[in-house]
Amino acid sequence: MRLAILSRNKNLHSIRRLLAESRKSRHPKIRCDVINPLDCQLVLNGAAHGPGRPRAQVFVGSQPLPPYDAVLPRIGASITDYGLAVVKQFEAMGVRAVNGTRAIAESRDKMRSLQILSQAGLGVPPSALTRSYRGFRAAVEAVGGLPTVLKVLQGTQGRGVMLLNAPISLITVHETLRSLGQDVIIQQFLAEGAGRDYRAFIIGDRVVAAMMRTAPEGEFRSNIHRGGEGSLVRLPKAFERTAIRAARVLGLEIAGVDLMESHNGPVVLEVNSSPGFEGIERATGLNIAALIIKHIVRRR
Repeated sequence: MRLAILSRNKNLHSIRRLLAESRKSRHPKIRCDVINPLDCQLVLNGAAHGPGRPRAQVFVGSQPLPPYDAVLPRIGASITDYGLAVVKQFEAMGVRAVNGTRAIAESRDKMRSLQILSQAGLGVPPSALTRSYRGFRAAVEAVGGLPTVLKVLQGTQGRGVMLLNAPISLITVHETLRSLGQDVIIQQFLAEGAGRDYRAFIIGDRVVAAMMRTAPEGEFRSNIHRGGEGSLVRLPKAFERTAIRAARVLGLEIAGVDLMESHNGPVVLEVNSSPGFEGIERATGLNIAALIIKHIVRRR
């Protein structure tokens, strides 16, 4: 079996772990290549292609890539558009993508994913998308007033997330974002769950690992990259069902689902299509990389 992992950095923990586990596979034996999406040239030969010439090809330099059985996208937010074009090209060549382009695109856009989850009947925080100053203030009132959480659409690992407590902060933050041309999401601050949340790691149709993330003192974001601590937890059944359904609604085979407790039950904060797993492997002692490789082999 031949697997392509799309990543700009083969030294990342997740990539090193996936490579190590792929080398252990014997039945079948796996050839695993890490390909930088930005090194790829995408060629469409169109309707006039000659006999035996494929309609779609991916080149790295002057060489076409060999046939692959599956491609695993690990695409960073900074190259989402080009990365998705590369994944789409592999799909056009008949290669199975874990996850696919539509699922990645819909989960990567924070507002679009919330719209899809809400339409499916899943709990999400009261949220509003805005850009104008008048709309900005109205959006804050629409989700319950101050304090409120502000998120930029493409932020990851807790970056671009702010807690606004005072009216003066609304003016300052909005002026800054307006100068950058940023759309923002305003969300209700869920005080009952502040400073902690659950991360559920989904592979296929089940939660294979879960941890509770706790924010450091003085911080409301619980992301591991922001200094949060992860600890092994048995995910309550309602949260487990919600996490699985959220990944399924967005069409993701592999996902990290962030959930928070509210007075009305579990709410989905975010669904990550390319979740890191260093923190959850450390917190739970589980071999997430091996489970991912086994899933890809089983579904080839």
